[in-house]
Amino acid sequence: MTPEQLKKDAYIRGMQVAIMADTSDIAYLQGLRAGVNLAQNFDAMAKQGGIDIDRNVFMASFKKAFLADSVNSDELSANNMALQLMMQRAQQRSEERRKAELENAPEAKANREAGEKFIADLKAKDPSIKTTESGLSYKVITEGAGDSITDTDRVAVIYKGELTDGTVFDDSKGEARTFSPRSVVPGFGEGLKLMKKGAKYILYIPGDLAYGVEGQPYAKIGPNQTLVFTVEVAGVNETPKK
Repeated sequence: MTPEQLKKDAYIRGMQVAIMADTSDIAYLQGLRAGVNLAQNFDAMAKQGGIDIDRNVFMASFKKAFLADSVNSDELSANNMALQLMMQRAQQRSEERRKAELENAPEAKANREAGEKFIADLKAKDPSIKTTESGLSYKVITEGAGDSITDTDRVAVIYKGELTDGTVFDDSKGEARTFSPRSVVPGFGEGLKLMKKGAKYILYIPGDLAYGVEGQPYAKIGPNQTLVFTVEVAGVNETPKK
C-alpha cells in the first residue's frame, strides 16, 4: 500500500468517526471537538517548545477533575488557563531557541565583533566619548538647556543614521521629525533621554541596543549591526505650527 493510500485510509477513518457520531448528543460532539483541538495543541507544544505531554496522564487528571461532584465552571476555566500557559511557555521556548540560533550565526557574530572594535577604536582616539551602563556610547557636540527628556515626551529630532562604514540608511534631511523615546530602538531612546532641547549628540549604538539579531532587512541593516546616529533635539513637547 502506497503512502498516498495510507493517507486516504486515515482520512476516511476520521470522517467515518465524525459522520457516525450521534449528532443529538451535543456533549459528545463538544468533547470530540475539544479533544481534536487539544491533540493539535499538544503536537504544537512538542514541536515548538519541546514540551511533551503524556496524554494518558492528562486524560486521567482531566477525568478526575471533570467527573468530580464539586467541579464547576471556574475550575474548567482554570484548566483552560493552565493549557494556555503551557502553550505560551512552548512558544517562548521556541522563540528563545530561534534567537539563540540567530545570535550564533556567523554574520551576527562578525557584526557584533566588528561593532565592538569600531567603538573601542573611536574611544581610544577620542576620550570625550562616554559609555553608559547599558553599552550605549555617545559624544556630546552641543549641550542643550532645560529639562532632560523623558519617555512620555514628544521630541522633535533632526537626525542622520549611518552604518559604521558611513552608509546612510535613514536621514531626516534637516527636517525635524517628532516621536517619543519609547517608539525607537532602545539605544536611540536612551540617547534622547540624556539630551535636552538644543542638544546635539552622536550616538554609537551597538547591535543589541539597535535591531538585534533580526536586523532590519528593508534598511539593509544586518544582524547585530552597530549604528551611528547624529542627533539634534529641535524641540520638546511643542505644538506644531499651523
